[in-house]
Amino acid sequence: MKVVGKSKAVVTLEACLNDSATYFSDHEKILNCNPYCKNVSYIRELDIFQWTFEVDDPRNHPIVAIFFVRQTEELVKGDSESLLKLSKKNKNGLDLNRPVTKIRWRNAETIPKVVVNNNHTFIGKTNSEIFLQHQENNLTTVHFETDISLDFTLSFPLNLMPENILKLMSEKMVSRILQQATESMLCKVQSDICCSVPEIKTEGNSK
Repeated sequence: MKVVGKSKAVVTLEACLNDSATYFSDHEKILNCNPYCKNVSYIRELDIFQWTFEVDDPRNHPIVAIFFVRQTEELVKGDSESLLKLSKKNKNGLDLNRPVTKIRWRNAETIPKVVVNNNHTFIGKTNSEIFLQHQENNLTTVHFETDISLDFTLSFPLNLMPENILKLMSEKMVSRILQQATESMLCKVQSDICCSVPEIKTEGNSK
């Protein structure tokens, strides 16, 4: 059963674009702000990162999720498809006349061999994007979107439940966890970079 979780956040930082981009491109620093992240390591020979997350299911049993992620950075302009799409989705969209620094965390195509010898560890996939745009008065707007998926093997007694109901419950739980993690990460940003609190908005989504 494939479970998808999503979370979105918008934050305005009282910092220049270069400083903000440097902060958000520090992969390990950002991920270690996540309360569910147990480890972030860099696999040099593949130029990818390994994330290890752990949460408890409703019965307080541990669920471990491992992700293999490649980080890329680029400067994108207002006519790019990703910016046009993002601007339409957000009420306080981006200024398409200003360039944007885009940091992307995507699922790695080549990953090391992983041996899973238990029924509570899963290999997940992610496609997360961070858009940073310089504003007036030395401010930077950050649009942060996270999208993860996990493929669970249902065991007894969960396999006795209707899959559509279990899927809906699981996706709501995963999205709630993502939203909580996003809020924790933003709190850490607030402590490191002076931040305008009223401009922080987070949203979990299981669609």
